[in-house]
Amino acid sequence: MTGKCTGGINLLNLANHSYWQQKQKIRNHWCQVWHDPAQNGQFVTGWVYGKYITPFQ
Repeated sequence: MTGKCTGGINLLNLANHSYWQQKQKIRNHWCQVWHDPAQNGQFVTGWVYGKYITPFQ
């Protein structure tokens, strides 16, 4: 995760919220992620819809 989501949401600002609150805040937004498809350290960025993201508990 890069921390950026559409709607001006920054995932770092949600860290102190409960699991449920985090889920509700991002569920209808797109969030930017880093991905290393070749597992060689060459990361690419992409976007994931919030309802598919699970916050840390």
